[in-house]
Amino acid sequence: MSQLTTVPILEGFTGLPAETRPEHGPAVGTVEYLLQAVERHAAAERQALDQYEYLGTASGDPVVALVMRLILEDEERHHNLLKRIESSLRDALNWTHSIDALPATGQPGAPASNELAGAARALIEEERTGARYIRGLAQLEKGIDSGLHSLLLEMMAVDSEKHARLLEFVYERLAARARQHASHGSEARNT
Repeated sequence: MSQLTTVPILEGFTGLPAETRPEHGPAVGTVEYLLQAVERHAAAERQALDQYEYLGTASGDPVVALVMRLILEDEERHHNLLKRIESSLRDALNWTHSIDALPATGQPGAPASNELAGAARALIEEERTGARYIRGLAQLEKGIDSGLHSLLLEMMAVDSEKHARLLEFVYERLAARARQHASHGSEARNT
């Protein structure tokens, strides 16, 4: 990782901060660095998955078991995504293409219509509206059953916000494809 240190100018006087990095290992911001960071995180997460499973079963508490199962399902999905990201980064370094890698983002696929982009935009608003509504319910449920209902509703609101962010990516991609399709269509009519 990069560190900021000051570089001495004269004995007792220091100059401006300079960014340094360890002698060994890839530079921050490179594909190699990101791959190593993802690999380290995936290994740590694998150990955490085992601990979530253990805590859920060893507690003997059905509420703890439910919460741990919910966390475990999310973490397993995250772990699978990390492995796909890892494969994609390794493919970029080795000029290969693994089956389990993420799809290439540079290949936009079939032309999209404004209708598809509009559908994505509507879903973004639906997720945001749903998040606000569920968050309001969570506030009303705070005192019920030790706050479990409220906590679960709040987590659903966070998921809806996450969905909205993912849908924003989808919208931008579909809108760009629709613009590209429209510009190619007008070029074809002009020739």
